[in-house]
Parts: sequence; structure tokens; C-alpha cells
Amino acid sequence: MDKHTMHVLKDVSAHKEAIIQKVRQQVQQEPYPSKNLWPHRALAVMMTCSILLFIAWQASKPMDHLTTEILHEEEKQSFTDLFQTEVEGTETTFSQYFQIADQFIHRENIKFYAPLQGFKAMQAAAATMGNAVHLIDPDDLPFKSNIQEVYAVTSDMQDGSLQKQFQFSYKEKSLTGVDRQYINLTVTNVDHNPVNYKVTEESQEFLGEITNVGLNFMNPLYFRAMTPDKGFAYVYYYYDEADKRIYQMSTRANEFYTYYNGYVYQIGYQLNGDQQEVQEKMIALAREFIPHINSENAKK
Repeated sequence: MDKHTMHVLKDVSAHKEAIIQKVRQQVQQEPYPSKNLWPHRALAVMMTCSILLFIAWQASKPMDHLTTEILHEEEKQSFTDLFQTEVEGTETTFSQYFQIADQFIHRENIKFYAPLQGFKAMQAAAATMGNAVHLIDPDDLPFKSNIQEVYAVTSDMQDGSLQKQFQFSYKEKSLTGVDRQYINLTVTNVDHNPVNYKVTEESQEFLGEITNVGLNFMNPLYFRAMTPDKGFAYVYYYYDEADKRIYQMSTRANEFYTYYNGYVYQIGYQLNGDQQEVQEKMIALAREFIPHINSENAKK
């Protein structure tokens, strides 16, 4: 130990007692806090404890959980990020009993994209639409689907803006590739409300019975039951992997149709079981899929 250090230690030791005595005097002279200050001090202590607990909780969280939360925000992809493979296709889908109103049969610059497989892909596609749809978990369907996929077809509207049509499909497909049961939920952005179109008695007689089951107290939800005895058909997209081509599948199906907040919703389904019970379940499912003004999904 050098001389300078020894000198400093001796100097501190010499003043130690004086320092201790000074501190004792200050403690004794400090006035006892008044009752009015106790609530402020208690609040300060509670806030300090809360901050310390929050810091401790954050520090205890696994790093992979924090990373997952960060990646969740970054995983939101755009339409072009998701649908990158353009495929062949010529025929588009539309509701035959509202085709005059929505004009989906008249499209220009049509582009077809290879469908994405899996429920996660469906969720990613739905996220590009904001709050336009609320996807149904496959476990909540009235049948067991072994296929979940989403189609995308784009075209130009009359004002030149881009029109995107999505078909969210849940299917029970056989080993030979036949759709035994299915629910197709098709969503298309539009520049007008085609539901304002009036169905005449003549067209009603041709198309079959159309009933309004109601989306909510203000907006209609039209339903048309499958009619094998009529010439009316339901069409939806079907992808042929070998040909790399999207076809228009024409069949008989029950169908819902409505417009809400800039989108046309068309839902076609063919399910086994008691059809009245199935219809009731599908009405509830349609209202859940479309986040309308009275829906809890619209508030999320």
C-alpha cells in the first residue's frame, strides 16, 4: 500500500466519528411526517412496487415468447406477398340470381392465382382485407373438413380500381378427389350495393324461392335452397394441380348472398344431415363470418 493511500485511510478514520454523529443529529432533527403526507407516500410506494413487479414480470418471460409477439406483427403479409403464382383460368364465379345486379359476369383483365392451402394461409389472406371477414375455425364447422384453401382472382372494375375476389373453402374431399361436403365463402369488393336490385316476380319464379333470413335488423341476408328440379346452378372455383388451371365447378347447392360495407358475400354449401338443422347452423355461421354492425366480431 503506497503512502498516498495510507494517508487517505487515516484521514477517513479520523473523521468517521464526526460523520456518524452528524448523521444521527440530522435523523433526530427530521420532523415526523404529518398525517396529510402519509397518503402521498403510500401512493408513491405502491407505484414503485408496481413498476418493480412489471419489470420483474417482463424479465421472467421466455425470450421465445417475446420473439413470437414481435414476429406476429411482422408476419402480416400483403396480397402480392401471398399470391405470387399466376395460373390459367377463364371462367369466374358469381351468383346466378344476382348476376345482373353485381355485374360479376363482366370483368376485365382477369388474373387467377394458385390457391393457398391450410387454415393459416386462409387467415393470412383474410388479414389483407382488414376486418371484412371473420374466419370460422375448422373445429367449429358442422362437418369435418380435411381441406382448407383460399382462392384469389383479381380484375378491373369499371372505374379502373382493382377488384379482389377471395374464395375461402372448407371441404371434405374423398380419396378420388370428389367434394363430398363443402362450404365456400366468397368475398368480393365492389363499388356499389347490388342488393338494392329488385327481384321481379318472374325472376323469382324462375330462380326458386328466395328468403331474407336477415344479417341484422337493417341488412338483408338472402337464402336460396338447393333446387334439383330447376335449371339453376351454383358455381365455385376448383383447382387442377396437374393442369395448373382454375376451373369453374357447376353444381347444386344452398346459397346465401348479401352486401355489407363495400363487399359482396356469397356462401354456398352442400352438407349432409337434416337440412332444416343444417340451415339454422349455416345462418349462424354466415352471420359470424360477416362482421356486421351487431356482431361481436365487428368490434374486435
